Amino acid sequence: MTGYNLSTRERIGDINRGLKVHTTVLANTTYMIQTQQEMFNVFGRIKVLSLYGEIIVAMSATATTLKFNCTWTTPTIAAANLTAASGSLTGQLRGVRVYCVGGAVATAAVFTPGAGISDIEVAPVMIGLESGVGSIGILTAGANATSGTTRFQIEYVPQSDGAYVTAVH
Repeated sequence: MTGYNLSTRERIGDINRGLKVHTTVLANTTYMIQTQQEMFNVFGRIKVLSLYGEIIVAMSATATTLKFNCTWTTPTIAAANLTAASGSLTGQLRGVRVYCVGGAVATAAVFTPGAGISDIEVAPVMIGLESGVGSIGILTAGANATSGTTRFQIEYVPQSDGAYVTAVH
């Protein structure tokens, strides 16, 4: 047991890993259906340190792939891919995470080699613009998921005055 209270430990975590925002646990049958789904609202410019979806209940045996993208409403900028499509998420187990690895835009989203293991090196990605308003979302392809649940998380550091992220769901 540490000598720090919970709020102090959380603030130290914010300083070391960035601010954390996550969605609720989402039904794959609703959100992995080959249509654009927004996960996070972004206000201003941020540096993304980590962006991933973690499978909470095992994926269905369908050839669903996933990619991350962003869209801006202020100013209007069409959807831009943050990643290319992941490999098939068919039957992936609880605890497997699919990551935006950063570094080069449109590099394939990758999933962890096993449940509860994250050995993926993630490079920071700058997203947004001064006084901009937009969102980070997912787009699946291949097949609609027929079961399972997923929760998405972003860890970021604000880069413009007043920048922040909220979960859509």
